[in-house]
Amino acid sequence: MSDLMPVPHEQIWASAVAVAADSVEQLRRCDVDRVVSLVDAADRTALTGWLIARRPDLAGAVAEALSALAQEAYA
Repeated sequence: MSDLMPVPHEQIWASAVAVAADSVEQLRRCDVDRVVSLVDAADRTALTGWLIARRPDLAGAVAEALSALAQEAYA
């Protein structure tokens, strides 16, 4: 039996935010795109939902980041 426990998504998302800020509360609007682009496309919905739940004021920046990533994917 393995001693490794799965890492909760909360910790994974907090780690992604840590690339740009000390905490989700300190995340700046201008850094949202960097945080969103760090995770795989399959995990973006979960990350962005978590981020918006904690920082509703960043919902517009999240939408812009997702839009930019979608445009890059189809370019």
